[in-house]
Amino acid sequence: MKTKLGNTDLQVSRLGFGAARIDALPEEQVAVLLHRVLDDGVNLIDTADCYPASEERIGRILADRRDQYVLATKCGCLTEHVQGEAFSRAVIEAGVELSLQRLGTDHVDLLQLHSCSEEILREGDAVDALLRARDDGRTRFIGYSGDEENALAAIELGVFDTLQITFNLIDQLALERVLPAARQAGLGVIAKRPIANARLLEAGGDHDYAGEYWARVREQPDAPTDAIELSLRFIAFHEFVDVGIVGTANVDHLQQNVARWQKGPLSSTLVDSINRSVN
Repeated sequence: MKTKLGNTDLQVSRLGFGAARIDALPEEQVAVLLHRVLDDGVNLIDTADCYPASEERIGRILADRRDQYVLATKCGCLTEHVQGEAFSRAVIEAGVELSLQRLGTDHVDLLQLHSCSEEILREGDAVDALLRARDDGRTRFIGYSGDEENALAAIELGVFDTLQITFNLIDQLALERVLPAARQAGLGVIAKRPIANARLLEAGGDHDYAGEYWARVREQPDAPTDAIELSLRFIAFHEFVDVGIVGTANVDHLQQNVARWQKGPLSSTLVDSINRSVN
């Protein structure tokens, strides 16, 4: 189950893999996990310059499978090896070069600004640095990762190919303005935190702010009884989303998420009910 990522020519699975959490895992566990990601049909892997061990492990472990997945990373942050002013041209240039070295490639498929402010976006140096990376072939496409007013500013600039944004069953703020604007502009949309960082696992507890939403939704006759399945399928197949990225350090959890995703979209009736219940 793949779809075109916005107006790019990238064909992506509706479920992607967020690789931030592989930094601290044992090497053998990371190798099993990353190969299983691709073996199970997940073909978008998302990482960042501020996760250097993640980038290095992806590049090394999947070196022989580079043509089997879409590689996305982010840039602009200060790290142990890159100092200066965050999101400055110099920091982005240095960070991108290090990312490419760690990833073992001369280009990525998608290079994203990592949640900088509207002010930085409009100042221009950060955007120009990404455009330069695209023009000289270090990335095929460029994107922005961020939320709310900052995301709207990124869309308005008209230079980005994709938007990565927080969107899930219990946080649908992006649906009010940002996601419709992204769709109208032709941006590919990557939903981060599609299962609300697994908070729905505890839904219904006395201290869980998601509980009231889950209680309403689970009353719908064709709603999955598994809260994670409901949330993942709602986001991965949402009309305004191309791919939802889920991170995990556990192969069993990965395969469970793949099995949930492979069940396909929720019914339109259930989606309408969800929208009425949580909005």
